[in-house]
Amino acid sequence: MKTANVIKLNDVNLKKLAENLQILLTENNVTETQIAQSLNVPVMTIRRIVSGETSDPRISTLNLIASYFNVSIDALIQNNSIKTLARMQKNIPKFVPIFDWSTVTNAASISAIDISAWNDWYPIILGCDLSLGPDAFAIESRPSMQPRFPIGTIFIIDPNEQPRDGDIAIIKMKSNNELSLREVIIDSPRWQLLPIITGSDMLFYDNNQHHIIGIVVLTLFQSRKTSRK
Repeated sequence: MKTANVIKLNDVNLKKLAENLQILLTENNVTETQIAQSLNVPVMTIRRIVSGETSDPRISTLNLIASYFNVSIDALIQNNSIKTLARMQKNIPKFVPIFDWSTVTNAASISAIDISAWNDWYPIILGCDLSLGPDAFAIESRPSMQPRFPIGTIFIIDPNEQPRDGDIAIIKMKSNNELSLREVIIDSPRWQLLPIITGSDMLFYDNNQHHIIGIVVLTLFQSRKTSRK
């Protein structure tokens, strides 16, 4: 007997599948592209399921999606509330792209970087006190940032986060596009940009000279050395 590899859904189940996936995407702050990348599934396949265009999705694909969100296939096609789905999820990682410093330097903006075929991603388990915007990314510390940030330190950067006193931020110098990691000290009406590299000068933030790429919302450490620069 040949095993069925697709599941036929009626209009009600198809609608609930699309609705529940949209809820899960929103609640976990992930995109269709990120899920497709994580599951090694074509992004158009994910988009067709989320939009309700696919009436007979493959069981294997639904199983991958259900496992990603730590729910059952039945939960995906049933009438679940947002709270019910949220309770069924535990320790679901959010994947953010890992950029190198040259990519961030050369980009007109973080949102302009095409991540549709990005290969390097970092999984983050979000706690109740941490949420990430859609343009969040990871970047590895430079050797010059020692000893404050040892080699292997991973910064999780959120471009959508507003700076607060004491935050660490990636600053782009508009005169030469160079990047600098700085501690933001807000002493109204002026903001100080304190260096983390010994011997560097303190700067006063000037909108005409500096652009805040994003705020460090999480600092992680991995012992394995990599070749990113």
